[in-house]
Amino acid sequence: MKKIIEAEFIIVTPMFIGDANQEAHDVRPPSLKGALRFWWRALNWGRMLTAEGGDTAKALSALHNREAKLFGLAVSDKTGGQGVFLLTLKQAVEAKDQGFQKMSGEQLYLLGQGLGSFKHGNHTTRSELTSGTFSASLLFRPDTKDEDRHSVAEALFAFGLLGGLGSRVRHGMGSVSLTGWQGSEFSVPQTAAEYGKAIKGLLTHLPETLPPFTAFSGQSRIDISAENDNPLTLLTTVGSELQMYRSFGQNGKVAGKPAERNFTSDHDLVQSAINGKRINRAPVRSVFGLPHNYFFSSTKDKADINYAPDGTDARRASPLLLHIHRFPDGKCLAVHTLLPATFLPEGAQIRVKSKQVSFTPDWEVLHTFLNRFKTKETLHG
Repeated sequence: MKKIIEAEFIIVTPMFIGDANQEAHDVRPPSLKGALRFWWRALNWGRMLTAEGGDTAKALSALHNREAKLFGLAVSDKTGGQGVFLLTLKQAVEAKDQGFQKMSGEQLYLLGQGLGSFKHGNHTTRSELTSGTFSASLLFRPDTKDEDRHSVAEALFAFGLLGGLGSRVRHGMGSVSLTGWQGSEFSVPQTAAEYGKAIKGLLTHLPETLPPFTAFSGQSRIDISAENDNPLTLLTTVGSELQMYRSFGQNGKVAGKPAERNFTSDHDLVQSAINGKRINRAPVRSVFGLPHNYFFSSTKDKADINYAPDGTDARRASPLLLHIHRFPDGKCLAVHTLLPATFLPEGAQIRVKSKQVSFTPDWEVLHTFLNRFKTKETLHG
C-alpha cells in the first residue's frame, strides 16, 4: 500500500460546520479527523472484542490504545503523541449566511431547534457550507505498518459512504460523498449496486452482543430508504416520514394530514408529568435520542426529556443516522444506519420535568420507522 492516500469528496447537503463564532468558512482537519475516529471505532469494536476473547473491558482498553496509536493523543505526563499520518486538506467550498432558505417544513423538522426557525419564512439561523468539494491527503510515516494504513483507509472510506460533518449530521445535514480515491484497494462506487457491495465489504467481525458505544454489530441495520435526483427532496421525504411517525399533531393534523398518533401514550405520560402526577417511565420515543422536547399547543406547556447525569443536562445522540449519498450521474440515495448500543450508563436515569425515571430502549420503535419506506433495500440487518 502507498504511503499516501488521497480521497475527494463533494458536499451533498447543507453543512453546519463553524469556527469559534459558529460561522461556516471551510472544512478543517480536526473536524475530519474527529469523524474518522468515529468511523474507525464503529468498524473496529467487533475485531477488538474478538481479539480479547469477548472481554469487554479488555477490548475497550485495546481499542483506546490502538486509536491513540493511529490518530494520536494529547501529550500529557509523557503519554500520547502524534498519530501515524499527517492530514492535509484542499477545498473549494461555498459558504453562505443562512443560505438554506425557504426550506420545507419537513426539512425544518430535521433541523430541529437551534438551527431552524419558521418565523418570517422557514430558514436556518446559522451560516453553512452550501456546496463545494474538498480533498483529503493522508501522508503516513515511513515506518507505518500496512495493517495500520489499511485500518485508517477503511475509516476514511466509510466516512465517504455513510458520513458527514457538522451539526445535525445524524439528520442528514452535512452529508458528503466520495468522488475520488487513490492509494489503496478501495474504489469509488458508481452505482447503487456497487455502493451496496462496498458497504457490505466493510462489515466484518460483527459481534451479536450490544456494543458499549455506537458501533457496528450483528444488531445494526443499514437501509437504502429512498432515491431521487435531488438531495433536498430526499431530506423532505425522510423528514415527512419522521414527522408523521413521531408527532402527536395539533387538532388531529400533522403538516395538514390526519395525525397517525403512534405514540399517544408518550403524549399522555408527559402531560401527566406536567400536571404533577407520578410517572414510572420515560417516553418510548426517547430511543431517537436525548434531549427530547414536548410542546402542548392547547395549554402552551413545555417539557424537556433529558439525560441528566449529576443533575446536569446532557445529550444521548441518536442511534439512527441519515446520510444522503450522491453518485457521479447525479442520482442520490437516502441511507439510514441504525447502530443499537448501550443507551445510557448502567443505573443512569432520564429526567422528565423534575422526575427521574429509568429507561430501557425499545429498538423496534426504530425498526418500525425504517419499515415505513416502501422501496427500501436493506443492505445489512
